[in-house]
Amino acid sequence: MKKLLLLLILLTIGCTKEDYCGIVTGGGFDELYNSYYLRVDGRRELVDMKTYDSFYIGDAICMEFSW
Repeated sequence: MKKLLLLLILLTIGCTKEDYCGIVTGGGFDELYNSYYLRVDGRRELVDMKTYDSFYIGDAICMEFSW
């Protein structure tokens, strides 16, 4: 219930239209792209090492779209 409330708060206050918010569901290192990634609600997002080390499974996160 706490995670749902936190996500609701992030979605209504903490995110702009250019942000993608969700819960970290996994992550790892992609050797093909030589980059770290986080899975946010199952969607794979490339991140830098500092971001990868800062978040854990179950954490709420908001990320900018990288178009």
